Amino acid sequence: MAAVRNLARAALRRFHREPSRQLDAGLFAGARLDVDGLEAEGVVPVSTVAPFHNSIGDLSTAQVTQEYLARRGCPSYLTSFWDHDHPHIVIGGGEIIGAPVAGPWTHVKPTFLPHGQHVLNAVGVNRDVLRLDLAMLRNYRYVAVRDPVGAEILADGAGIEPSVTPCPATLQPGIPLAVLSALPRFERLARLRPGDYVVVHRHPSLIPAALRLARARHPVVVVDMQAHARHGWFPTGLVLPWTHSPMVVQGLVDSARAVLTSSLHLAIFAIGAGTPFAAIDSRNPQSDKVRRYLRRAGLEDAIGRDVDLEMALAMRERVTSATTVERAAATAHLERILAAVA
Repeated sequence: MAAVRNLARAALRRFHREPSRQLDAGLFAGARLDVDGLEAEGVVPVSTVAPFHNSIGDLSTAQVTQEYLARRGCPSYLTSFWDHDHPHIVIGGGEIIGAPVAGPWTHVKPTFLPHGQHVLNAVGVNRDVLRLDLAMLRNYRYVAVRDPVGAEILADGAGIEPSVTPCPATLQPGIPLAVLSALPRFERLARLRPGDYVVVHRHPSLIPAALRLARARHPVVVVDMQAHARHGWFPTGLVLPWTHSPMVVQGLVDSARAVLTSSLHLAIFAIGAGTPFAAIDSRNPQSDKVRRYLRRAGLEDAIGRDVDLEMALAMRERVTSATTVERAAATAHLERILAAVA
């Protein structure tokens, strides 16, 4: 019965959507901190969906970028599309500038592309972006995408040559497992031992893999990269409490034996940590973006139709080699952002 209820809820979420509404730009100022004496000069906003959309990957990209700028002496803060009145804005990453054909995102995503001398931060790009007028990108100080396919699309649509770079989330820091297991809500993690468990993305496509691991007595930790999606799950493994913290997820990845995922950013966390991983290919747009990213990183063999621990462990040496290259390239990308907004 639980499975039937989950299917019914999924169907309702799919077909019962709020009507799409235009955004009133006059209300944007209401989302900003309004305190007398605050100065905005020299401050660089990092604009993403993170303030209203709890995707671990988007939060990680924003937080890593913001912290890097701040530690390099460039004042920064996290914001979203409503913050346009700055000389320079760092926009993205994620698929922040696409233009879906229906729903509220149709009106939200185009607002992330203001005119000005801004930065596009390692974004994912699909062909639906060609529905937008991309001429403003010619005036941006730095445009970076996360795979060559996205670069070709922007070259066609805007007449520019974007940089191709790893996502800043490659540099995501994690809370050490020993600390994490002592924190409220995460006490059950105390049973885990570094290098002894497998992190599995909470997604229906990975339930068979998680069950096989459990039957073979491999400890399984289940993490959710988009809690709002409320993916159904068979009761197996140690299911991590819902969290919006990239540092929590990265901490678990850092100490894992391996990672099995359908999430791009969980794969990116594994690459950043040097943890072997395998990504499931469900032959859908989600898998396509994962494949595109892994191909750029030289790790396309890590994605397949049926994933298991052996497949992930077979990638160990290649992931380890890629980690050094990807982290250096992500750091160089953030330095280019700093130079563009300084």
